[in-house]
Amino acid sequence: MFELRWTSIARAVALLCASLCLSSLVQAADDDTLDNPRPLPDDVILPLPCDGEMVFRYVYVLAQGTLDDREVSLGYPFSEGEAGYKQSFISGYRRDFINGQFTLNDLPGDWRKTIGPQLPKTDAGTPLKPMLYFIGKYEVTARQYAQVMSQAQSLASGEPAPACDAPEGMVGRLPKVKLSRFEAERFSAVYSAWLMKYHRDLLPVSGRGKTDEDGGVGFVRLPTEVEWEYAARGGQAVNRQELEGRLFPRRVEGREEDGPLGDWAVFNQVAGGTGQAARLMPIGTKLPNPIGLFDVIGNAAEMVQESFQLVHAGRRQGAYGGFVAKGGNYLEGEGTLFTGMRREYPLFATDGTEQSNETTGFRVAIGALSAPRSRYKELFEQWQKEGRLASLTDAIDDAQDPTKRLDTIIAASTDPRLQAELGLVNEELKRNVSLIAQQREEAAGNLIQSSALVAETINNYNIRLTNLRKSQKQAADAKDAASAKLFGVAIENGTSALDGAVAIYIDNLATGTRYTDAVIQAQFQRVKEELNRKPVLGKSLVARATLFVRHVSDYRQQKRADPQAILKELLASAGQP
Repeated sequence: MFELRWTSIARAVALLCASLCLSSLVQAADDDTLDNPRPLPDDVILPLPCDGEMVFRYVYVLAQGTLDDREVSLGYPFSEGEAGYKQSFISGYRRDFINGQFTLNDLPGDWRKTIGPQLPKTDAGTPLKPMLYFIGKYEVTARQYAQVMSQAQSLASGEPAPACDAPEGMVGRLPKVKLSRFEAERFSAVYSAWLMKYHRDLLPVSGRGKTDEDGGVGFVRLPTEVEWEYAARGGQAVNRQELEGRLFPRRVEGREEDGPLGDWAVFNQVAGGTGQAARLMPIGTKLPNPIGLFDVIGNAAEMVQESFQLVHAGRRQGAYGGFVAKGGNYLEGEGTLFTGMRREYPLFATDGTEQSNETTGFRVAIGALSAPRSRYKELFEQWQKEGRLASLTDAIDDAQDPTKRLDTIIAASTDPRLQAELGLVNEELKRNVSLIAQQREEAAGNLIQSSALVAETINNYNIRLTNLRKSQKQAADAKDAASAKLFGVAIENGTSALDGAVAIYIDNLATGTRYTDAVIQAQFQRVKEELNRKPVLGKSLVARATLFVRHVSDYRQQKRADPQAILKELLASAGQP
């Protein structure tokens, strides 16, 4: 009886707290911007009907162009016994690839001014450039949904749009839920049509050319699963290890460990004993992830563009099912939430109506043509280079590339059967060469990064030797022969370790010359961006990686390296004697 009474009291307290929070949020919403309650300086914005706004965040991938991409891991590698292990085939760890569709020049002028200073600096000597895509900063709200869908009839008929009638205050700021996948796609279509009719000049254009027909005008759609998950994990703002973590990094000033997930996400905390009732919350009430996205974990789960596929042998399996919801929702407990989380829902309910629920909403992305007419030449040139053996090593001349010679043989053949058979062999050869090229690119990047660490180790060895020599001199001056002898042994061992590290560094230079200069330069650019994210050693390691790449170039020309000269340069770059 006592337990029942106490439960009732706790529930009443929770409802009272919820009511008070509701009142404060309604008041706060009167003063805050409804569509962008947490502005960031590099937000990019598109207009909505009825004087609203849709706010986007940019995500970029360093790539050689549209045909290039970056390999990423999705899902999570569950261990046996870990919560979620028995559903690994749903949310399992798998490989996928990500790239953007827009360059900086593809963006409208205001966006270029906002985003340009935040992007990595590129010039003629840097083979990689930021390829961008855009994803909603917040989940689409009830207010935004009403504003857009009020235009549907007008756009179809050409009649004037009705007067604006959209929810205001906190109710308007709640994520739009209880809608089907078809309704989310319909919203995207109506919004795209409205933008193209009234604000076409504000949209990005993939492959922006001299005329509108040259490029692919941007349009609004649901994000793909890989776009959603790469952005949710932190995108370009986190390092590779953090990108593969269970949850995105949650920085708290003055603390080494991540902050509590409750500061970043809305989820069911009752199991933790807080007594808080789980409910949908307005956008922008929690903290953003590293690239400025709100509510990617918890609150409303979010639909993505693709149909659901199971995970098989580290990749998505070939059959397609219902629709995918990402990120978990406000009824989930903390232990089940992770950035790679996904659920499958049917497109239709058992009565044949379109499936919807109270916990699932969506955010939007901006898409465009991947192969606009203005990029045909660039794409063809990139495609021609794919699968060529000359791309793997400087030892094979481009003109004498065996894969090119095979192309010529196939073209000259008059036997259709032989031509078809050789064509299949050629495509398989090119596919395997491309796979080897990807592996070599990753190995080249690892070589640059590890060599920077070897150079850092050489610097540390030298500091230690300098201190040992000072100590030995002090012992000798004090006539302490025993201590001086011990220091001498330590100096001998330290010198041997230093020489060994220099030898490893020079071996790495020789290994570096096995990769083409183009591969080394491209991977150096990626490594530099990765190292710049490391708060303590980043700057020092970038300097050492820069020197290593120059040393590889010198070794490529001279076919040798002088250990003493290398050591001198390494120590000079660190400001050491």
